[in-house]
Amino acid sequence: MASKLIWGILLGVIVGAAFGYVGGNTPIGIAICIAAGAIAAGIWHSLSTRNAE
Repeated sequence: MASKLIWGILLGVIVGAAFGYVGGNTPIGIAICIAAGAIAAGIWHSLSTRNAE
């Protein structure tokens, strides 16, 4: 789970910086995409553990 969360946050920072730069508000874009990355990592983890059972 930890590695998925780290990857989700890192990708969220990259995507958030890109969206924030285009939209003109980089800190808000980064914060939103970090949260989305963490949520996606949680969903990814729950789906992978469900399929393993």
